[in-house]
Amino acid sequence: MNDFFMVFYNSPHWVFIALGGILLIIELLGTGGYGLWSGIAAIIVGLIAWILPLSWPLLWILFAILTLVSAYLWWVWLKKQGKDKSSKGKINQPQQDLIGIKTIVTDAIVNGSGRVKIKDGTWSARCDKDLKVGQSVIIIAVDGIMLSVEPIV
Repeated sequence: MNDFFMVFYNSPHWVFIALGGILLIIELLGTGGYGLWSGIAAIIVGLIAWILPLSWPLLWILFAILTLVSAYLWWVWLKKQGKDKSSKGKINQPQQDLIGIKTIVTDAIVNGSGRVKIKDGTWSARCDKDLKVGQSVIIIAVDGIMLSVEPIV
């Protein structure tokens, strides 16, 4: 049994490559990318340990640094791609994403109510001013299925 542990102690590269493989398998369960980048960091540390004879503490520190850097770079990339979920509207209120969209009036807004075009449909809209068909508007608020709009001047 002592020989079994000595093999691992003398072969840190296999330990990190195996750890990387385990983390990549865990990523398949859906960890959102963090298992992926930790697994890749472990495999990189394993390859470095294979080439350079580094001590165990130094390898673990290198693994921690690579994991943190790769997770941070993953977060930056997600934010740049607009896929960061923390910046989205409130949960179960996707219509809040309509605020700021520029569109046109399809049914004249008279006495405060009418309809505007959003993609391939129309939505009920209200405005303080009467607006004619074809008028460009911007959505400023959403209340249920009623949009508040203002004319674009």
